[in-house]
Amino acid sequence: MLDNLSKYVYEVYRCKSVSAAAKKLYLSQPALSTAIKKAEDELGAAIFNRKTIPFTLTAEGKIYIETIEKILEIRISAESLAKIITG
Repeated sequence: MLDNLSKYVYEVYRCKSVSAAAKKLYLSQPALSTAIKKAEDELGAAIFNRKTIPFTLTAEGKIYIETIEKILEIRISAESLAKIITG
């Protein structure tokens, strides 16, 4: 399962916009921006290139998103396996 910061980063990536992601997540734009900044501080690098519209990923951001997608793939596989086992 992803933590909230990872979920928030992933939604901004999917929406290519903090404002659009904030609406989908039912958060204010400033609250989401603060969460993204916290995720970047924890990572020690910027995830998004904010100089581009729509946002693009930095090199570190690409790795971060790829990792989230791997986690999601593993979760889906585990859930499918659990359904098979439990019938």
